[in-house]
Amino acid sequence: MSKYPYFIPASNVYKPWIPVILGYKKTHRITKPVTALIDSGADVCFCSKDIGIWLGVQFKNVKPVQFTAANNTTFDSYPQKINLDAGGTQYECEFYFSESLPRETPIILGQLGFFDRFKIAFDVKNKEIEIT
Repeated sequence: MSKYPYFIPASNVYKPWIPVILGYKKTHRITKPVTALIDSGADVCFCSKDIGIWLGVQFKNVKPVQFTAANNTTFDSYPQKINLDAGGTQYECEFYFSESLPRETPIILGQLGFFDRFKIAFDVKNKEIEIT
């Protein structure tokens, strides 16, 4: 079990952001802790393509997959499996890498790849997130 405080940016809205570490077996590159948004409305896990490039992920021969955002715009993403360290657990996770993610949210943890592996409790009253 891991507990994380809600992040409260200047807008005074509680954000379910947690630190995660990403790694890529083929290059043995590992990120420092990066802030990820826990998003129950996301179908899958997304990651900024810039992080993928830094990890050494090759996108040249990967067929893009199109997703539709909440604002009804479509965007391309490129699926690749990388290592995710979240909530004290390390595992291989399929991420969809995209150039369309907001800069302040470079990693989004969604239903497939995150929620299907953990029990997530959003406790806004106590301003914490519990992952078991």
